[in-house]
Amino acid sequence: KVFTALAITAFLAGCDGTNPFMDLDDTDIDDTVVETDADEDTDPDNIYATDLNADLTMNSFEYNDGDTVDASDDVLRINNIPFDNSDISGGGYTPSAATLAGSAFGVYESPTFVAEDREYFAVFRRGNHAEVAAVGTGDYVQFGYGGATAQPLRSTNGIPATNVKTYIFTGDYAAVRTTTDQGGNDDLEFITGDAKLFVDILDFDTTGAVGGTIDKRQLFDVDGTLIGDLLDDVTLTETTFDATTGVITAATAASFEGADENATGQWQAVFAGPNGEEIAGFVVLEGTTTSAEVEDDVRETGVFIVTTP
Repeated sequence: KVFTALAITAFLAGCDGTNPFMDLDDTDIDDTVVETDADEDTDPDNIYATDLNADLTMNSFEYNDGDTVDASDDVLRINNIPFDNSDISGGGYTPSAATLAGSAFGVYESPTFVAEDREYFAVFRRGNHAEVAAVGTGDYVQFGYGGATAQPLRSTNGIPATNVKTYIFTGDYAAVRTTTDQGGNDDLEFITGDAKLFVDILDFDTTGAVGGTIDKRQLFDVDGTLIGDLLDDVTLTETTFDATTGVITAATAASFEGADENATGQWQAVFAGPNGEEIAGFVVLEGTTTSAEVEDDVRETGVFIVTTP
């Protein structure tokens, strides 16, 4: 399953009709700028995982709910990923037949036209103030290409009031996990979980502190069938954020099964909403599986949206 034409540069290795993530209040959404070409996203409010991993090449993302770009509905347009037949002005990822039980995230898949096309899958959620997406493929011997993004939906975003010692943000997490193997959809799985962030506003005088966890993790196959619970929890190491931009500085992340560390990586996020009501972010981890009888190397590319009361 190796795409010979790419051997020099790289080893090739469901959502139903409802939209459970569509809880957006359209008031004050910044829709004045619409991407109409395949150029890299230059909006400073939107963050991408391109700096966290060289294979995570997605550098522009747009969700079309029928009000932008054209008349089609419920489409993800993703730029700068090879052989996924998706760009900002052309085709896009559409809802997959797979669903992730108990999750607010939808599953999408890329269009395929010829046998040589890679089949990519994405998890996506739009909240009240932000949207997030992560994408990956099982069609490479190595982890393959993909990406993750977190994007505020409004033109004005802030941080919560400084008169509260610690804020607790909670919400949903979903990820695409790929395996280094012979390629194919058996090498792609989905993960869901509960995300929690703790935020201390401006306790360092000029910056705030934030860190958190992801637990209650479950593993699904590419068809959306629950495989079972994962025994590892993810720690998002404490870091700082810029009170002016709301961008949370990238920091280390790791998953642990008990005291044993089985994957490491980084995470990053951004505040969204006029008063920082939501935090949207992504996590990239590489390590070994804990759910299979035979250990495999895996990369987990995940995203979350958390809110505070």
